[in-house]
Amino acid sequence: MNRQRKHIAIVEDDDSIRELLAENLKRAGYQVSAFFTAEQFERKADAGYNLLLLDIMLPGKNGLALLKDLRASNHMLPVILLTASEQEAHTDQAFASGAIDYIIKPFNLNHLLLKIENLFEQLRQADSGNTQSDFQIGAGRFDPQLNMVVRDKKEHKLTPSETATLLYFVENPNRIVSREELQAAISATTKNLTSRNLDNYVLKFRKLFEPEPKEPVFFITIPRKGYALKRG
Repeated sequence: MNRQRKHIAIVEDDDSIRELLAENLKRAGYQVSAFFTAEQFERKADAGYNLLLLDIMLPGKNGLALLKDLRASNHMLPVILLTASEQEAHTDQAFASGAIDYIIKPFNLNHLLLKIENLFEQLRQADSGNTQSDFQIGAGRFDPQLNMVVRDKKEHKLTPSETATLLYFVENPNRIVSREELQAAISATTKNLTSRNLDNYVLKFRKLFEPEPKEPVFFITIPRKGYALKRG
């Protein structure tokens, strides 16, 4: 990947976090523009950025309000939100406003850099047509680019952790996947993922894809071993 051509904007009012992000992104080969407020960014919003790292809690206009304004003006710049809250209502607001991902403070810098690199790679593959954009599983259709499942014409948003888990199943069909393997595979994008989290994800996937969630034929439990996604 030619990172030098990727221009990342940062909107963060905490000087230490903003400077840390800017310094490390530059070291990683990205072009960086950093802003203290949403209003500062808006004055240069058309500078050709490839990604926006956006803090939610800002002086003046907050991050969610800025994101809504960008989407209302058909500005489709990819946005990763920086948040100090992992409350479900907060993350739901993030996705409803048009963010493609979020990361919780304090964050692991290496994980954030990997998340950014993976995002650019996904966008590159999508632009080149080298990746399947969505996947039909039973009664639902999964779109990993939009963190979404559509069933019966109704859209169901997924968290980044759920998307990463579901995508791993899709990429590894018809074999047993242990909880430990799943935890290791998506640890770069999700911290503190527990076995209980994974069990709940699978229950959710059954509700989204199985014709009869209580009698699963796609997301199968293998006692004492893990799960398997059955696909033709």
